[in-house]
Amino acid sequence: MKNKSAFTMIELVFVIVVLGILASLAMGRMDRDIRQEAAETILSHIRLTQQLALRDNKHRSDNNENWQRAYWRIQFKNCSMLGDVQPIYNVGSEIDLGGSDIRKEEAAIDPITGKYLYATCLTSSLADDVSQDIRIGKKFGVTSVNLTGCSTGGGSSAKQIAFDYLGRPHRGVTKYDKDSFFNQIVETDCTLTINLSTDDDIFIKVERETGHAFIVGQEAL
Repeated sequence: MKNKSAFTMIELVFVIVVLGILASLAMGRMDRDIRQEAAETILSHIRLTQQLALRDNKHRSDNNENWQRAYWRIQFKNCSMLGDVQPIYNVGSEIDLGGSDIRKEEAAIDPITGKYLYATCLTSSLADDVSQDIRIGKKFGVTSVNLTGCSTGGGSSAKQIAFDYLGRPHRGVTKYDKDSFFNQIVETDCTLTINLSTDDDIFIKVERETGHAFIVGQEAL
């Protein structure tokens, strides 16, 4: 009888431990700040883009007149998924200077995950070696990304920020050619407005000249 009581007590202890673990996991999910996660993810990739640019002077040895199109850049796009708009972005350098979207082989690799910072609007293009963090619509509930101060007003180049080897931000680098030498450099601070489904917008600022990026309201981070 005593052995049965002891066994029952041990079972009860295990049940309490399991319930405690489940409760702690639930609390962790409840405390998760999606807005902050989204802001920090996008900010970290903007800063990574600038770091790559600072280490890599894209001037071509063959003096190709479109060489500035190869600047490292972060490019935002809106994908229409079954009637819903789901923003994504890519980080990379357009090696072929074609003035189009970044291809997978041109994309940067996230130093933390070791995966390509590359996405397309085709769900069938998902692979194990590409990051899911940059599918910000699906992961964080981002509904749109808008740029002010660095937008060109239309086309894919309207939602991208590029950096040169001095870390200075540029807009619309896909338009660079022999007649537009450095004329796409950003002359005012660039603000990214990230709209979320919770109606709690995020603002990230990229300063002109220095390219310093920060979450508005969290300048010290």
